[in-house]
Amino acid sequence: MSRPTIYDVARESGFSIKTVSRVINEAPNVRSETVARVRAAIELLQYHPDPAAQRLGGGKLPTVGVVVDSVDDPFFAQVIAVIEARAMDVGMDVLVASTGMDETRMRTQIRRLARRGVAGLIVAPFGDTRTVEEALPDDVPVVVIDRKCGVTSKDVVRVTDEQGATDAVRHLVARGHRRIGFLGKLSAFDTLVDRYNGYERALTEAGIEIVPQLVETRAWTSDEAYPYALAMLATADAPTAVFAASPMMGLGVLRAQQRLHRQDVALVIFGDYPVAELMTPPTTVVDQRPVALADTAFDHLVRRIQDPTAEVLDTVLPTLLVARGSGELAPREGV
Repeated sequence: MSRPTIYDVARESGFSIKTVSRVINEAPNVRSETVARVRAAIELLQYHPDPAAQRLGGGKLPTVGVVVDSVDDPFFAQVIAVIEARAMDVGMDVLVASTGMDETRMRTQIRRLARRGVAGLIVAPFGDTRTVEEALPDDVPVVVIDRKCGVTSKDVVRVTDEQGATDAVRHLVARGHRRIGFLGKLSAFDTLVDRYNGYERALTEAGIEIVPQLVETRAWTSDEAYPYALAMLATADAPTAVFAASPMMGLGVLRAQQRLHRQDVALVIFGDYPVAELMTPPTTVVDQRPVALADTAFDHLVRRIQDPTAEVLDTVLPTLLVARGSGELAPREGV
């Protein structure tokens, strides 16, 4: 049986997680009836906050700073939700900032959070190795998530980008596809380079020649990907399948498919998105496992706060191919 969480206490007591957290941390101005009901739920469930994490602030309520590309990104929205739940479960606060994938803004956000005295930072960096290394403070515990960006001095939690992409393209090859397109902006992140390498690796091992016309490396947003996908799918020798290196690029492909009525083109997207299961056909994805990534990052941050001299960890989590339908389409006849 899993350990009860603050969510269970909130559900049992009938109060919000915020109210339960205030009772746990003995905040002032909480009604006695509320305190009694929450404590009764805690006793019934035998809920115990993690004492190690509660000690992180040295007697005061510690705060975790989280810096991501965008709070609107479905992937990072899940990451933030998990970190908030983990933090709330042990009586910690969370401050969230976004970089907008801008190096100057990233540095500003990190400095701002550090000045506010956060106990630690969880950061999805943006930029080259030197830029990122200079932006990350040495006097605050830091865990880097999602992408390494060449960082070697901080704990890192990421996924097997190259292997996940290899698995996706192998999946398409196994269904008979030999003309497989790729969309992904290689200059954006090292993760996208890894995903392209996985695409190339799967085709090479299958003896399939890489066709330059089927590789588009300039698109980053959905709006940028759309015209490139439209042009790729509208040609007489269009690909029978496409591997999109991120959900944003995948949405651009889906728009192009809809415009051209080309739902016969198989599609696998690296990264899940909220309505993937509602598409026709449902979208096959490489799950980046944001919950596991955020859980691991939080554990690493607690470890780093408790022991600043601990060995630096580079943790790589496996991805998961989720077959839903779009990636299982066979090439249309005559192709």
